[in-house]
Amino acid sequence: MSGIVVFMYHALYRTDAEYQALDPADRPYAVRLQAFEEQLDRLQESGVPILEPEVFEAKTPKRRGVVLTFDDGHGSNYVYAFPALAARGLRALFFVTTDFIGRRRGFCDWAGLRTMADAGMVLGSHGCSHRFLDDLTDDEVRGEFEGSRAVIARETGARVTAISFPGGRFRTRQLALARSAGYRMCFSSRIGVWRGASPGSRPVPRIPVRADTPIDLYARYAVADVGLLIRAHTGDGLKRLVRRIIGNRLYHALYEKLSV
Repeated sequence: MSGIVVFMYHALYRTDAEYQALDPADRPYAVRLQAFEEQLDRLQESGVPILEPEVFEAKTPKRRGVVLTFDDGHGSNYVYAFPALAARGLRALFFVTTDFIGRRRGFCDWAGLRTMADAGMVLGSHGCSHRFLDDLTDDEVRGEFEGSRAVIARETGARVTAISFPGGRFRTRQLALARSAGYRMCFSSRIGVWRGASPGSRPVPRIPVRADTPIDLYARYAVADVGLLIRAHTGDGLKRLVRRIIGNRLYHALYEKLSV
């Protein structure tokens, strides 16, 4: 099956103590370092192309491959993900929540992000506050878009053209707000494969990598296994339906309760 699979990571951890130090709500998407390295090695051994993050801006986009992304800006992105990628000659796209950087326990600082950017990693925005965009007014959304982009550029010198919506949540009209703020690529958390539509007019779908994602399942996602994607897309659609019915606040409260 053709298409680009975009994997979505969050925090990595090496020891059980590091795992326990994560906020309970972050643990379901935290991946052990050993598993992450095994995933990278499986991709390289399988021959699946691991593409540059700029592939979405290419005039003639690739038809098949994998792109690696990280959300939030956890400190493990610098401590663990960055060296593992660099050792294999790989690059990834790191979306950072600017209010967390240098302020929230366990998250990156700007010096680390500058080092990553200077070494070829790509930085993108994950908003300022990690508030869900579909709960915000247009003016608040503009503040999230423009403020985060300006801070990342100022602190790292990076050219910021990509944004990942916090929680993957957005309203269609906010795509135009993202474009007007200078973003050329928008990323969601919806399950799917990207097949060449403009990443500014339609958010790029992604595949979340969870703590319990087995390596064989990961490998099937990497080659865009049709049956697997259909089932995952159906499950994701049901979750979005429930969230739309009960609202973000109650849905997230239930998620956090179940994560403990």
